[in-house]
Amino acid sequence: MKKLLLGSAALLAATAAPMAAQAGDISVSTSIDYVTDYVFRGVSLADTAIQPGVEVSAGDFTVGAWFSTGVGDTSLFAGDEVDLYASYSFALSDTISTDVGITYYHYPQGGSLFETEDGGAGTYEVFASLGFDTALSPSVSAYYDLTLEALTLEGGVGHSFPAGDKTSFDLGATVGLVDGDGFSYEYGSASASLGYAFTDAVSAYVGANFALSSEESLNYKKLLQGEGKDSLLFFGAGIAAGF
Repeated sequence: MKKLLLGSAALLAATAAPMAAQAGDISVSTSIDYVTDYVFRGVSLADTAIQPGVEVSAGDFTVGAWFSTGVGDTSLFAGDEVDLYASYSFALSDTISTDVGITYYHYPQGGSLFETEDGGAGTYEVFASLGFDTALSPSVSAYYDLTLEALTLEGGVGHSFPAGDKTSFDLGATVGLVDGDGFSYEYGSASASLGYAFTDAVSAYVGANFALSSEESLNYKKLLQGEGKDSLLFFGAGIAAGF
């Protein structure tokens, strides 16, 4: 079950968007987050975790790396994770943009880098997303894990409310479904966060998130502890900086 579920992992919905300072066509952004539960696509992968990341953009091309490691006793139930990704973004019209790319998810405790025979050490996933510059900024995305042969479809909305000169209150929601080889489920999440911009290049946030899944057994870590759940409330905080 763990190898099947860990085929997909990505940034937490509540993670603050890095604010990058432009240097010509090149921008670099960094971030670090602390979460009380690492949840992705309705699946709890770890309790308390620290999650740093770095991203470099050159024009419409972006490459990045993101990490997650359990803190304290939680590391006994979930291994570390390293995500490497690359994407290309372009506009289809004045109000529609798209993003296509590939992500490699690596789990160091599962084996050597780029070993993907059974998905225990890593998997490859391709994706395509559409974003709409309209009310609530709706988006739709499709992900396909080449290693696990799993398709994920996801839709989301969000809105930011100014709460001061340097403060914003952000709301978001997503729904999705996963269909893989021998497993399938639906999931949803909602998030609320308060962001503060120290400067044009440095920001921080605190937020709350609620996630649910159609399958209790997908919460594999808590299932091992005899505490399987199909919904979860968790919190996060982080800081981001651009160069």
